[in-house]
Amino acid sequence: MSSFLSTTPEIEPLEIRRAAPEDAARLTVIARAAKAHWGYPAAWLTTWEPVLTITPDYVGRAIVFVGTRGGAPIGFYALEPREDRWSLEHMWIEPGELGRGAGRRLFAHALDTVRTLRPGVLIIESDPFAAGFYARMGARQTGDVAAPMDGDADRRLPVFQIEVR
Repeated sequence: MSSFLSTTPEIEPLEIRRAAPEDAARLTVIARAAKAHWGYPAAWLTTWEPVLTITPDYVGRAIVFVGTRGGAPIGFYALEPREDRWSLEHMWIEPGELGRGAGRRLFAHALDTVRTLRPGVLIIESDPFAAGFYARMGARQTGDVAAPMDGDADRRLPVFQIEVR
């Protein structure tokens, strides 16, 4: 008998659970690292800090789920109801986890959550760098919204939607 030694490290399975208020600081670190991964100017990242700060209060009132590997949070999403629609307010994956399936799994979980709570339309105002991901996940771009930043008055965010039934 011959033995086979794998040189590829085993990826721990992704577990998804409801976020707890005590996860807020770690989720903030993930959101900020994920945004910085795209190489935005430091001034923009500073401007975005309040939006990328996840507070215990937010986790307690929003629908927030966290993906973990080996018990450690590596990504999360947040849903908020908006009248007759849903908004995907946050969807962040640690940069070192990109391409390992966590985004796909968390997005599918978000769709299942919408389907369970109240089926309908999910709206996503996407970072331009994440637009391809949402398109691959089946969301359809329906337009864009202005999101000007320092020195870039023409900055726009693609808007996607997906019907969840």
